[in-house]
Amino acid sequence: MIKRLCNATQLHVLFATGITAGGRRRRTAARKQEARNNRRGDRFVELHSEVAALSEACKRTRRALHRIPETAFTEAQTQAYIESALRLSEPDSLERIAGTGVKAVYYAKNPRSTIAFRADMDAINVSEQNRVSYRSKHAGKMHACGHDGHMTMLLLLSTLLHAHRAELQDNVVLLFQPGEEGHGGAKRMIAAGALHHPAVDCIYGLHVWPAVEKGKIAVRWGPMMAQTCEFEIVVRGKSAHGAMPQLGVDAIVITAELISMVQTVITRSIDPHQDALLTIGRIEGGRAHNVIADKVTMSGTLRAFSNEVFFDLIARIESIVRGLQLATGAKITFRKLMHYPSVDNPRALVESIYTLADKDTDMVIADPVMTGEDFSFYQEQAPGLFLLLGTGEEAHQAPLHNGRFDFDESVLLTGVELYRRILGLCER
Repeated sequence: MIKRLCNATQLHVLFATGITAGGRRRRTAARKQEARNNRRGDRFVELHSEVAALSEACKRTRRALHRIPETAFTEAQTQAYIESALRLSEPDSLERIAGTGVKAVYYAKNPRSTIAFRADMDAINVSEQNRVSYRSKHAGKMHACGHDGHMTMLLLLSTLLHAHRAELQDNVVLLFQPGEEGHGGAKRMIAAGALHHPAVDCIYGLHVWPAVEKGKIAVRWGPMMAQTCEFEIVVRGKSAHGAMPQLGVDAIVITAELISMVQTVITRSIDPHQDALLTIGRIEGGRAHNVIADKVTMSGTLRAFSNEVFFDLIARIESIVRGLQLATGAKITFRKLMHYPSVDNPRALVESIYTLADKDTDMVIADPVMTGEDFSFYQEQAPGLFLLLGTGEEAHQAPLHNGRFDFDESVLLTGVELYRRILGLCER
């Protein structure tokens, strides 16, 4: 059973101050551990020598990908880079998939199972503010969510696969997925056969995460990331002169009432112990200061962990829409634009990951977050585990989706080491 782990710094304080029994012995142990940590730098997992040897390739690859950010389903240059790099590892199968995606397969002689690893490829529409040699060459686009790092880890893993083909015990599928950022690229990958030929038994995903201490792996079983639904509501009324409102149906006033009513769904209809969120992020309507608006469009996002809560929220919003139509005479439409299920990690896979750590404090229990991830679509098709790789440190404090987001790419070797251990490579 997974227990909540003490913070390594707290343990060090207890040891160093002698608060616990056997203080002197524990102080000595703490000093030895500190010395080991100093030798390891910021790393919390010991690297195999073959993984450590990939350090320069790691930096070179991540920075090359960082320079060429491309948004959803336009990742042609990125796709070409990945294909070129993968050919060096001589996969048994290498194909383009879902438009700008890539799938590589490495077959074992006597496979126990088929294991897939997924990396997302797309960048976002953010202007990079970092003054570094590897900054984005594409104006207004940036790898501000770490997908350059995710691709780098899989490309480095392909190097290990090439060197250790003879000892492969499982078929390995490397999936480079376009369009994760709000476009549900995982669904297109699945529809194109990403999890078949060979049939995938298990899939892993790893995301860099600045809110987690550098070098640590964070995970939890059960819901870890919320299911999300982007939606649009259109209110159609009747235009009239502002001095004669009785002749019109005011779409702006109705929209204002609608916003207030849907917010009360969260605060008054949902159990406070259930995490749920509804945000209206955009409103557009009206053409003149003295004209009753005949149309308002608003869009927002709905997030929850529980299926029961999520579908109850949808039902209540639809009920409010129907009620306001009857009360006001307006025509109101509610449309779901994109729905990502919750990232829900199987307990058995989480427990198996803990057995791969050098020590308990290599791992931390991830806090559930309200952000969404389309890795959840893979989890609907096969057992899947989504983990977070800590990049947080004083030198890099900017959050994801920020123009100043950056990280020390050496931390990616921890992710490669984790993948190596999952596959049991380099052990002979």
